[in-house]
Amino acid sequence: MNDNEIDIRAGEWLARLDRGNTAPELLEDFNRWREVDARHGAAYARLAATWQALDRVQVLQPALDATIQPDHVRGQRRPAPDRRKAAGFAVAASVLIAAAVWVWRSAPRAEFYETTRGGFQRVVLGDHSAIELNTDTRLRVELSSTIRKIELIRGEANFEVSHDATRPFVVLVGRTGVLAVGTRFDVLKLDNSVEVTVDEGRVMIGAPELLEHARSLEPNLSPLVVAGQTAVAGSDGVKLKVLPKDAVARKLAWQDQMLAFDGDSLVEVVTQFNRYNDKQLVIVDPSVAALKVGGYFRPTNLDAFVNVLESNFGIRATADGSRILLAPAPAK
Repeated sequence: MNDNEIDIRAGEWLARLDRGNTAPELLEDFNRWREVDARHGAAYARLAATWQALDRVQVLQPALDATIQPDHVRGQRRPAPDRRKAAGFAVAASVLIAAAVWVWRSAPRAEFYETTRGGFQRVVLGDHSAIELNTDTRLRVELSSTIRKIELIRGEANFEVSHDATRPFVVLVGRTGVLAVGTRFDVLKLDNSVEVTVDEGRVMIGAPELLEHARSLEPNLSPLVVAGQTAVAGSDGVKLKVLPKDAVARKLAWQDQMLAFDGDSLVEVVTQFNRYNDKQLVIVDPSVAALKVGGYFRPTNLDAFVNVLESNFGIRATADGSRILLAPAPAK
């Protein structure tokens, strides 16, 4: 559902509820509609604020009558109302209505994008920047005339930023901000940290309140991450690591909906596969955890990967409900 359709639906709800119809069934339907998408509640709130402004306009005329007809002349013939004053109040009301509608229409609106486990989505924003969402990812996008702000709520996303020196492009992940202008980079939200990998250009990492208001920052004011580097930002600061070009390509292989490994331990590989599948791999014998795995795999084709483990790595895989248990195969 696009923004116009949401606004129309919000207007319908406002009209229905304004009639005084507060039947429990209606309120339950309204609350369900509002909770389906954060945009629903925001649209309703904007319309309600405009409606309240119109209510305030409606009390102007009674106030005008009280001014024309003071208490001490009650009972006498009421003088004709001053049409110029009434017209003035009508103009004021029109201006107020127009201003309320203009504020409502011009205010930046948040858009939410989300993928399920194993899902993938590419989004092109209004500024021509592109975002690719990896598995189980949710983010919030807000574009205004002064800033482009994206909040990564969970998961991983890759950003290809269209250059615009007048509007900073900031990705927020908790208390970590990533500022970029004309670049391509990847952001992964971990349990207690944020991993940023730069493919092209450069980004700065710092406090969101600093980066959100930045127009130009000197490189020494914030950790600078350039192409070919990965940064992990956590409670103990930002740690930089230089990656070979092929390592960057493997890390970003998910954009082609692949997983790439080159001597990664089985425990690391299992962690990656579990991000994409409801059925989870579980290492039940620590002796196989350090096995080195290499190759390219489709992350959602779990059966193919398990077959490789059984045929090439001497591992026995046993189905156990929503789990696949991995242990050494019995000696022949």
